[in-house]
This record gives sequence, C-alpha cells and structure tokens, in this order.
Amino acid sequence: MRDGRQDGLARVAQRLEEQSGPLVDQQLAALSRFPSYRRVPAEDLRRSCERNVLRVVTSLRGDPRLPPEIEEDEHDSGRRRALQGVPSDDVVAAYRAVLGVLRDAFLDAAASLSIPLDAVLAGTRRLWELTDRFSTELVSARHQLDLDLVRREERERLTFLHNALTGTLRPAELLEGGAAYGLRPDREYWVLRARAMTRSRGAAELISPLERATATPHHPPLLGLIGEDVAGITARPPDHGPDGALVAVEGPVPATGLHAAFVEATRQLEIAARFDLRGVVDAARLSLRAAVADQARLGEMLFRRYVAGVLADTAIAATILDSVRAYLDHRRSIPTTARALNVHVNTLRYRLQRFATITGADLQDTVTAMEVWWALQYARIRRRPEP
Repeated sequence: MRDGRQDGLARVAQRLEEQSGPLVDQQLAALSRFPSYRRVPAEDLRRSCERNVLRVVTSLRGDPRLPPEIEEDEHDSGRRRALQGVPSDDVVAAYRAVLGVLRDAFLDAAASLSIPLDAVLAGTRRLWELTDRFSTELVSARHQLDLDLVRREERERLTFLHNALTGTLRPAELLEGGAAYGLRPDREYWVLRARAMTRSRGAAELISPLERATATPHHPPLLGLIGEDVAGITARPPDHGPDGALVAVEGPVPATGLHAAFVEATRQLEIAARFDLRGVVDAARLSLRAAVADQARLGEMLFRRYVAGVLADTAIAATILDSVRAYLDHRRSIPTTARALNVHVNTLRYRLQRFATITGADLQDTVTAMEVWWALQYARIRRRPEP
C-alpha cells in the first residue's frame, strides 16, 4: 500500500513538474495582490516561484532536499525581502498564498490521474507541513536580519558616541554624524558619566533608568558603555541617579564642546568616587572637594595638624573626628549636632573639647574651622589612589 501511495504521488509530482511554467505564472499572479511585492525585482520573484514548484515536486517524491545552491537561496529569501522593504506579515501571507496555488494544482492533478484517496491525503499533509516549515524559516531569517541590523546600528551608535566624547571627530564630522542621532548645532547638551558603585549592579543596568531620567519628547538621550561606565549626551541633566550609582554631569555645552565636557565629567566622577558619593554630582555639588582632591600637599599638611595627632592620642579617635565632622556640617550648632548623633549635648561638648586639647584648634575661629573641614575631607580620600 505504501509503495502504491508513493507511486501515485510520484505521478502527480511528474505532472506538476511538466506544468512548471504555468504554475510559476499563477504564483506571480497571486503575488501581484500584495502591493509591497512591487518592490521585489521580477527576476527575483520568478526564481522564488520556480523554487517553490521544485520544492513541492521533491516533497511529493519523498525527498524534500534541494540542490545546495537552491537551499541557500531559500534561506536568504527572507533576508532579501526584508532588505527590499517587504513587511514580515506580507512575506508569510504571500508564501502561504503561492503554496495554496500549488496545493490546488496538486489536487487537480491528483483528480485527473485518479490517485487513491490515501495518497491524496498523504500528499496534502506533506504540502501543509512544507508550508508551515518554510513560513517559519522565512520569519526566522527575517528575525535574524532584524537582529543583525539592530546590532550594526548599535555598534555605529556607540562608535559615534565614543568618538564624539573622546574628541576624535572634527567639528564638521561631529555635526554631520550627530544629525542622525538628533544632535543639532543650535542646541546645547549635557554630558554625563555614570558608574555603578555596588557589586550587585552592572554598568549596563544603569542605561535604562538614565534614559528615563534624561529623555525629552523630541531629544532622546544618546547613552552607551565606555569602559566600565555609562557615558552619554542628553538634552537635559538627570534629576536623580539610579540607586547605588554615581552620575557626574557637565554642561550645558554646544555639540562642539562635548569632548571638553566629557573630560570634566570624568574628572568629577573620579573625585566623587574617591569621596564615596552617590547620586548626581556636578561642579557645584563637589565644590571645595575638588580642590581637596587636587591639593594633596596642602591636604597632607592639614591632616598632620588636625587628624594625625588625634589618631595617635586616643582610642576613640574615630568617634571624636566623626563628631567634629558632624559639628561642622551642622553649622557648629551643638544642640543640632547632638540630635543628629543621638548623644547628650555634654557628651558632644566633651568630644569637641578633647579635639581642641589635642590639636589646639579653636573651632569658633572661621579660618581654623575651614582648615579642620579640609583636613577631615582629605582624610576620607588619603588612602584612596588617584585615578
């Protein structure tokens, strides 16, 4: 029975092969109902239709394999349609339409040749399987092309961002290339550099929240990874940074000033990281900390004067220094500082007096208070290497 059924399908396959020319024309007529296929060269369509006939014929004969060059062409068909601008839905619908033409031709040939019913059912099943298989392959090829295009666009985007921020583009190249990403010569932009400051979070995880924090209706941010950080060009600065992250911001600057702004944002990031800061920082928030970081010689002198002696003199040096730091941070108000430290005011007075006894510092003197603040800030970064 199996040999008889296969013999019947082989006879139908022979008939369809003999009718290849008319079947190709019928497929082309079916494709003409899809406006998007007008973009496909006629020779390309005819080659695909001829391949469809051959595919059906070989499937009915029980061996769906095609010559290697035709197999490769089938695989590339979905990619070509995407590059020709044919929507993926149209590709699948068109493929099912032309296979429908060939199924109808199969049924007509089977009837004219009086093929047994079980052979007709077996052949119909093969053709449906063929339709489903290659519809999936077409969609898969299209999906792969879309991924390839996205990856290429992302590489080009990151290359432009890197070159724009590191100063390797001439002004004309910067303006011309920036037009593709919404950068305009008549606008000013902000440059940021962000770093994840906790091990539980990677730099790539900062991109989405930074996009949300800097996006505007008409100027999406241009963000990407540079080294272990996220760098970007935005139309507005972020109001806040992602949790556990440090974001240095510089601007606004014209497009031609992006490189200088990136250099400054990088400097601010490194300084803020040494002070273990979090959130969004700029020159205003860093303030004198930038000078503390830059003036190591002065910092070392003040450290020896106001910190080293305390560390050497008492077992509660850290508590005393923290109390002095809090006192300065709270405008030298003893009641406010005591509440912030959750200690009695007399306890705080004792600690401040102990500091004064060891160092000889009069914290009521403004200049001395500034020197002590400088020394305590320098102590925070003293053992941390410069970038």
